[in-house]
Amino acid sequence: MKSNLVRLNKFISNSGLCTRREADSYILNGRVSVNGNIISILGSKISTDSEVKIDNKLITNKQFKYILLNKPYDFDLNRNNKKNVFTLVKSSKVEELEIEEIIQNEFLGLVVMSNDKSFNKDFVKNLNKKKQLFHLKLDKELSSDHKKQIENINSKKIKILSVDYVNFSSMNEIGVELTTASISNIYQIFENLNYRILSLDRVLLANLSKKELSRGKWRYINKIELINFNSF
Repeated sequence: MKSNLVRLNKFISNSGLCTRREADSYILNGRVSVNGNIISILGSKISTDSEVKIDNKLITNKQFKYILLNKPYDFDLNRNNKKNVFTLVKSSKVEELEIEEIIQNEFLGLVVMSNDKSFNKDFVKNLNKKKQLFHLKLDKELSSDHKKQIENINSKKIKILSVDYVNFSSMNEIGVELTTASISNIYQIFENLNYRILSLDRVLLANLSKKELSRGKWRYINKIELINFNSF
């Protein structure tokens, strides 16, 4: 039976590693091998079951998908529960979707999921380097003294970039721009000051925003967005 053939640059881009144009650059620079042989000619076609490596690292032709979800309240990560986030994206028909980030039920806003295990692990590993913006609702008004105190927090766990009261809202709703590896660090800050977070809504994650993405809806992250996201 004859194997299916595909252009080498398409095989590489299908792995989610890069765009086809960037794949062409890898090929021209002699960084791509197919079944142990360096391929440096553009337009080359290979079998879909070939062993392809870039810089001696094996890649796969699997169609990786990256999804951005605007998570609603009270949906969790447990697939056994009726209200879990994976039910919200079932129309994508993408198998093996996973979320590495730990999020609470009351967490709202942007969630990233993928069937790319390597990406998921890197997401958590590098999350503390990515700027995030949250809309918080507290159980009581945030005092100006506590606001200043929070603005000066800069530790290994979390760095606060700005804190502002949300326009046209009461003083218990604030916007917080920060970098952190874990959402739990945000809760800890306010618990230490005797505030309870009623809702925590992530409205911006690196270059990804909730714009035109209503609550409970999802969309694919395109390749340009993904490349920019990984560069943050």
